[in-house]
Order: sequence, then structure tokens, then C-alpha cells
Amino acid sequence: MFEASRITHHASRFTHQSRRPPSGVSRLTLYALLLWLLLGCTASSPPPLRLAVHTIRPDDELLALAQTAEFDTLVQVFPWREVEPTQDQFHWEATDQIVAGAEYYGLDLIVRLDQHPAWASRVELALNAPPDKLEDYRDFAQRVAERYRGRVRAYIVWNEPNLAIEWGGQPPDPAAFTELLRVGYEAIKAGDPAALVVAAGLAPTNSHNAQAMDERLFLREMYRAGAGAYFDILGAHPYSFGQSPGEPESDSNHPAFGRLAELRRIMEENGDQAKPVWITEMGWTVEPPPEQADIRVSPEQQAEYLVDGLEIIRREWPWVQLVTVWNLSRPTPGDPFGGYSLLDLDGQPRLVYEAWRQAVTGGSERSGPAIQKMPSDTVSILADDAIIHLGDTDVKPPWWPLYAGRKPSLTWTGGFYVADPGAAEWTLLLELMQQNEMGNQVQINGTPLLPNLPQQDFTRRWMTVQRSVPASLLRPGYNELTLVTVRLAPDTQHDDYVWSDFQFRHVRLVRGE
Repeated sequence: MFEASRITHHASRFTHQSRRPPSGVSRLTLYALLLWLLLGCTASSPPPLRLAVHTIRPDDELLALAQTAEFDTLVQVFPWREVEPTQDQFHWEATDQIVAGAEYYGLDLIVRLDQHPAWASRVELALNAPPDKLEDYRDFAQRVAERYRGRVRAYIVWNEPNLAIEWGGQPPDPAAFTELLRVGYEAIKAGDPAALVVAAGLAPTNSHNAQAMDERLFLREMYRAGAGAYFDILGAHPYSFGQSPGEPESDSNHPAFGRLAELRRIMEENGDQAKPVWITEMGWTVEPPPEQADIRVSPEQQAEYLVDGLEIIRREWPWVQLVTVWNLSRPTPGDPFGGYSLLDLDGQPRLVYEAWRQAVTGGSERSGPAIQKMPSDTVSILADDAIIHLGDTDVKPPWWPLYAGRKPSLTWTGGFYVADPGAAEWTLLLELMQQNEMGNQVQINGTPLLPNLPQQDFTRRWMTVQRSVPASLLRPGYNELTLVTVRLAPDTQHDDYVWSDFQFRHVRLVRGE
């Protein structure tokens, strides 16, 4: 930007001092030369650094905190085991809400795809394991990319596969991960050709054994297996585990922050210098697990190191196009990741949050406005292919499993955004199956909509229910809709079922209908 403005300044002086172009040179030629110089400078300058934060269970409050801290991007896991807990049975309600929330706040979204479901691998869920059949991951990744086409900027294929705990307890295998990366890349591109594919960030480690492989060796072996053809961006996790980011050398237990430059050299050695690096996790912890006490930093150091790391990236690594802070979450006691969070145990911002905000104020290169407030006459709350089953009875299809695997499952709350409720009345529409007990309710922001849900017969047919919603019940921004089931009448209760069972889908608000 500085160089381009300087060229414009000198060109302006020239045209004012010499009204007549030099002999043999037309004014159009001069303008063309000026344009070429400007474009050339722009093309050679690295793109602006994007600022991301990794969320874990984001809600509206956390999204607002991300926006206030000048983040322009969210990194979020869509856990395979939660989206598809049973093969070919997809639960989209949580991911749909995350996508809608990111859009409302004008945040780009980068989605990580991993965490196998029990049906896809024989490995226990305490570990992150590749699937027994790669085609199962292909189907999952393509379904996600198709659903969110044009709404998710990029997908990260897996997480830290150079660690056995992220590879099903097996020794890290760069060639096997490359095959998974190929399958994920092809599936994502088939679902959304414009989406970017990010190779999983590798864990910094000096080990080379059955539990972990040095990330530099792992990356070299990935390239040897042909991985370069199957990612657009290299993900990176440059943790320095208690050391300041300016430390020049690694020791046996603490890889240096600057070791990321070695991964860049490996990319260049393999002809991948045109691809950027995205840091998809970075941070320091004030409360590590007891067995990792040596990586603890003070709150003041946490703030200082994060800001210093950002400055190193800006000053020395133009090939890094995105940096992600790990993480923005509400820690709980004993949470192994809680010490990294920008929030404390009370959910209040730590020193590091304010330090980051001050360091980046005005520097975020947001692709859109801070909050998207385009009014809409239709607001989706639950999609037509997302089904919620409340009650306490396990029933065969067409019934869906009980919501969240709970028995009984008594309430469901879905968040949604309304830019401007206006003054006109809205209509709530939902599809309902087999609601047989009086008293089951639908509420908006805690207020019941009357009358209660209607009773049906036992034909297992979907019926459409509508209720009037005064605009006064809605708030600009975030709102909540809740459905609640009730106990069956005493004479219809049984040892196996006590609560009224019903399921619903395709919930939306329509303005003025």
C-alpha cells in the first residue's frame, strides 16, 4: 500500500508539472504504464493477514466477543461423531446454527472435519481415529461441503495426524494420512468447488517413535507420498509450549515458535512456494494439566507472547495469510484446554483478550461488515431435514433417535437471528409428528405461544402447525425458540414411557404471513 501510494504521488506531480506528454508517448500510454505499475506492486504484495479464533462450543455471546476482539474468521470443528452418530443419519441442527451465527456477525468460517463416530472405526472414542473405510469419510466430507456451499470458506482435513492419539492410537503414518487427505480433498471439491482445503496442522514435537513423529519429517514424508496435489493451504500449529515466541532454539521438550519457518522451507523444496500457510492454532496456557506444568505461563506472559507472536508473523512471515488464536471458550475446572482460552473460569476476558484487541484494532481485514443486518422475511430455525425427537421412548423409523441421546429428552432450544423484527406480526410454522398429550409447548424467548401444540392421532404423519408471533416477542439479533414435552396422563404411563413423545422439523418464521 505504501509503495502504490508513493507511485501515485509521483505520477501526480509529473502530470501537473508537464501538461504535454513527451514526444512519441501518448497520454493513454502513460496511464497504461501507471496502471501496470500499480497492479504490479499490488500483485507482489502479500495479501492482508486474516485474524481468526478457534471456538469449541460457540454461542451468541462468544460470537459477539469474537467480533469485538476484531477477529474476522472462526475456526470450528464439526465433529463427525455428532453430525453423523448413526451411519447415513445426519444431525444438522448444531452446525446450521453455527453457520447462521457466523454469517450474522460477518465472520468467515473455517471448518475442521474429524472425530470419528463409533460406527466408522473400532477404535474407542477417547481417541481420534481414521475410519476403517475411507469412503465413509468421503461421504461425510462431501455432505458437509454440499450443505454449506458458498457459506464455509475452507475445510481442514483432520487434526495433528503426526500424533498417535489423533491417529487411532496407531503409529503416525504420513502415507496413510496422505490418502485420507486425498479422499477429503476430492470430496470437498465435489461438494463445493470454491471451498479451500487445508492440510491438517501438525503438532510440534521432537519425538520420533510410535507415539509421535517430528512434524518436519512427517511433512517431508507427506510430500513423498504425493500430498502436494491434495491441499490448497498448509495448516500449522506453532506452539512453543511455555517459551516466548522470540526464543531462537528448541530444546528437547519445547519446540521453538520459529520452527514454522522450517516447514515453509520444506514446502519450497517441494515446489509449493505459491501456497500459503494458515496458522490454525496458536497460543499459550496459564493452566496446563499437572503433567505439563513446565509449559505454564503467567497471565501477563500469555498476553505478551501472543502479541509478540503476531508481530513476528507480520514482520517475518509474509507467506502466513491467517493466524488463529486457540481458543475462545468458557473453561471449566480440569479442562485441559481451558488455560489457553481468552476467557477465565468465570467467563470473563483475561488479560490476553484485551492485549490482542488493542494489538489488532483497526487491523482486521474483514471481508464484510462487522454484523450482517440484511432484513429477511423468512428466518430458518430448524431445517426440513433436521428432526428433533422429544420424549422417553426409543421407537423404530420413521422416528428419529431421542434428541442428544438423552432419555428422557424433555426440551430443545434453537437459536436464530432476526435483523429487524419490525412492527408487523410474524407466523411460526413447524412440521409435527404424533403429538398426543395436551400441554406440550412452543416458546419464543421464554414466552409460550398459545394455544399449546395440537393433539394428533397415531398415524405417524407429518402435519404443519402455525402460530402467530407478535413482533414484540422478537429481539433484534439473537433469539431462542424452545419446545417442551410434558408427562403423560397417569393412566397412560408405563414402566417404559412416562413422557409424551413427539418429533418436529422444518421450523421457520415468516414475516406478515
